[in-house]
Amino acid sequence: MRPLSIFSYSALFTSIAIASGAAHAATQNINLSQPEALAGAVKIEKNSIVISRGGEYSLSGDSAGRSVVIDAGDEEITLLLNNAQLTSKQSAALHVKKSGDVTLRLAENTSNLIADSTGRVGSDEPQGALYSRADLRIEGAKAATLTVKGQREDAIVGKDDLDLRNLTLTVEAKDEGIRGKDSVDIRRSVVNIVAGGDAIKSDNLEREDKGFVNLEDSDVTLSAGDDGIMGANKVDIRGGNLRITQSYEAIEGRFVTIHSGNIEVNSKDDGFNVTIKKTAEEKAAEEAARQAARDSGERRGPGGPGGHGKAVDGLLSIQGGYIVIHASGDGFDSNGHAEMTGGTLIVNGPLGQGDGYIDVDGTFNLTGGTLIAHGSKGMAQTPSDTSSQPIMQINLDEALNKGDHFVITAADGEQLLDYVAPRNFQSLTYSSALLNNGETYTVTVADKEIASMTLESVITKHGEAGRGPRGPRGDRAWWQFRSDDERPPRPE
Repeated sequence: MRPLSIFSYSALFTSIAIASGAAHAATQNINLSQPEALAGAVKIEKNSIVISRGGEYSLSGDSAGRSVVIDAGDEEITLLLNNAQLTSKQSAALHVKKSGDVTLRLAENTSNLIADSTGRVGSDEPQGALYSRADLRIEGAKAATLTVKGQREDAIVGKDDLDLRNLTLTVEAKDEGIRGKDSVDIRRSVVNIVAGGDAIKSDNLEREDKGFVNLEDSDVTLSAGDDGIMGANKVDIRGGNLRITQSYEAIEGRFVTIHSGNIEVNSKDDGFNVTIKKTAEEKAAEEAARQAARDSGERRGPGGPGGHGKAVDGLLSIQGGYIVIHASGDGFDSNGHAEMTGGTLIVNGPLGQGDGYIDVDGTFNLTGGTLIAHGSKGMAQTPSDTSSQPIMQINLDEALNKGDHFVITAADGEQLLDYVAPRNFQSLTYSSALLNNGETYTVTVADKEIASMTLESVITKHGEAGRGPRGPRGDRAWWQFRSDDERPPRPE
């Protein structure tokens, strides 16, 4: 399996220079509180302040319910927010209707707001408080903040690439927090998002070099009613801190790579999930095929990638970082393949027998790092037997209680693991560079020795589990065949 074509994040946005013509030579100051003073390429049309020519504009004051609209053809625009309050009684408070590349900069030592009003979004209205049909770059500054409130629907929407740099940003959204159709690329920023739907999303399925989310050296806190992060093709996290305090699924994409960073996520369903999203045309074709099968009396499974143990062309890769997953569904879930080469991964999975702390359809090769994954034993899995680092799986007759200690000790008395259970669990899989084949380890649970395990192969088990290392799944229960689009209700 080969990954998608290599993405060059740094090439997405070149430095944006304003044209050097005389008309663009100076910054034009716009006091939003004094619309009667507007002149030249800035004027009032109905209930909007319209900028119709490229150049650099400094915005201050309160728009008092008027939208700011950019309609400048192919000319590039730079907006400097200088204690600007962009509020709209309509949908988008800032609407990039037509323009070349747009840069939105914050002035130093300022507090800035972009917010729409409550109410329904009309079919012909933009669906975000900040809505751009052009490539959009938002740049922060020293002691400067930006708050964006999407009270009707979404907060920040970019129909092309969306780039955030050195920014302190707070987002509140009725539905989606940040949505960049082609990409969302966040670097060296502090971002806090509370969203009723997805918190961060990029969903271009038409091109393999688009539809990605990149977080780099940033401090990001997300609370989502649906996905925390969804990159249809790719999600990359490089350094920084990521906290997803609540979500339905925490991180989802076709290729998900954790390079480094400190990450803690909470999910009602899957924690990390690798899957292939379908276009509307693909969904329609599958539904037509299912309907044809029903009409002919043929029994068919629910179709699409990942069904019946067939791994999709996707990869969940842990290369570094310190990662903690708290999941009520599958914890570490890939409908494709998985690998772990470094870092620390802790998966706090569910005790219910319908989900697994590890759930990988293809191969899961583990060659480095520290893995501590636990949950129910009915769906307990290990990485593949093609892994090069020793793996232990301990399955208990009775569940370990929250707060109990799970201890693994080497023959020389060295304590390799003293893990305090964050919740009840009945199975734990452990791998570390500290383990060596041929050596014997003692497992103690709640101060009671339960096993002495000599590692004689890549995978060594104590007790019986429902499932083993990665391989063909065979018959699967109903919950294992849910699709992204039609999930059956989960038992209470």
